[in-house]
Amino acid sequence: MTSGDLPDAPTGDAGDASADPLTVLWNGFEELTARLDTSEAATEDALQNLAAAVDDLKDKLAQLLKKERDKDIDPRRWAARATRKDWDALAAWVDQLNASYSLLGDHTIPPCWPAHPGVVEELAGLHRSWTRALINDELAKNNGANDLTAWHDRWLWPCLRRMKAGHYRTTNCRDHHQPELSTTAPTSRAFIPNSQ
Repeated sequence: MTSGDLPDAPTGDAGDASADPLTVLWNGFEELTARLDTSEAATEDALQNLAAAVDDLKDKLAQLLKKERDKDIDPRRWAARATRKDWDALAAWVDQLNASYSLLGDHTIPPCWPAHPGVVEELAGLHRSWTRALINDELAKNNGANDLTAWHDRWLWPCLRRMKAGHYRTTNCRDHHQPELSTTAPTSRAFIPNSQ
């Protein structure tokens, strides 16, 4: 109901002390109705603007998803995409890990680790997860985050154990570097089923 739909108001001034209480009430009702009409219009405008913004966001999200689907990224090992700066950062981090963690001799990472591709990939992943754990710990401040504990338990020690236990050829490099000789046969394509 708009203020134009209201019946004629009783005569009298709301500020007039002798005004009829019904007149004062009627005038207050008219004022409230006018304010309600204004609020409804503003709310309708805001809802239309919000709907347009949501539609715009949906369009942008659809475009981003399409770009992501269209992107055909061939995964590459860390070593194949690392820059000199990446290598320097990883080497510095490995040296710091060896020096500052007081690792026992069997768990230290041998200096020839860059010559062992599997170890390089493992250490690159370990470094990245360490970085993320430290950032999350810093962001948590006093909220009791357990990212560093999880990093040590789930990533650091299992990685060092794998390097020590003979999963990698660095196990043979404790006293001096032993070059890797490829002794593995390539996958036999004869066992791959034909795709239809």
